[in-house]
Amino acid sequence: MNKGTKIIGIIVTLVSISLINFIPNPSFAETPEEKGQRHFKEDEGPFVPMPREEIKIELFLMKERKKDDKFLKGFFAEQKIKRVMIQYFRAGNPPKNIVLGKRIPADVGRMMIELAIHYNNGVTHLVPEFRFYDHYAAFGNSSFDIQAQIPITPEDLDKLRDESLSDEEFHVLFRSLTGEDQGVISYID
Repeated sequence: MNKGTKIIGIIVTLVSISLINFIPNPSFAETPEEKGQRHFKEDEGPFVPMPREEIKIELFLMKERKKDDKFLKGFFAEQKIKRVMIQYFRAGNPPKNIVLGKRIPADVGRMMIELAIHYNNGVTHLVPEFRFYDHYAAFGNSSFDIQAQIPITPEDLDKLRDESLSDEEFHVLFRSLTGEDQGVISYID
């Protein structure tokens, strides 16, 4: 056997092994239950709200709102939330969505909804909690395609704004509105 034949044999063997490893095998595919376990892990223990000093807030606003920058930063400082970043769209309007991490206190979640209604002309979509860190809250976030955002009706938004909801009840409702509680978010594969 000459040297060229040996090299071709080695290359064919390596390519064959690579193909075996990279071709999807239907017998190893995730079941819907396994997919849900990967994305929607059960919470362990009671709800523990994130301390305000550890909350990270991001606001994405239209450029006409730059005049409100000082007021907003002062407002959050009064709420003892110091990790605030405000970004402005150069053109157009930011999405009318809201993002709330799973340990954001209900009063902060409601405050974010009210600010989004006032500064971002409303809330029409929710972004599921599992997409972000527990300590993160934002509105107008353009990180996700519209398919990754769950539409919310004005009636359901009013349910989230209910001040009688405890922290835990608020997040249970939020997860039910996004479909996280059932693991039925349709855009996940």
